Amino acid sequence: MILSEQEKEDIRKKYEENYSNEILTHLKRNYPVYEFDIKFMDSPVKQILVDDKLYMLSKNKKYLVNKISSVLEDTFTSVEKPILRRTVKFYLDMLK
Repeated sequence: MILSEQEKEDIRKKYEENYSNEILTHLKRNYPVYEFDIKFMDSPVKQILVDDKLYMLSKNKKYLVNKISSVLEDTFTSVEKPILRRTVKFYLDMLK
């Protein structure tokens, strides 16, 4: 599924001023997304690599936020936990 510019802008407005650019950059560099085309499905399947395992992006948002946030808490100790979680949510929403 490809997001239109309006949808991207709506997501940015939703998370405005409540995320960390430093963490967002780290997520983009260290948590790659893979797309797999399956013949019988209309849209490609997107998966994200976390701890050397691939996880489906669809219907796993809450689990992925918890998993990625727990990994990043040790790395970004200076960032508050709500901002960290919100940044991870923002990243996952932008990937859809």
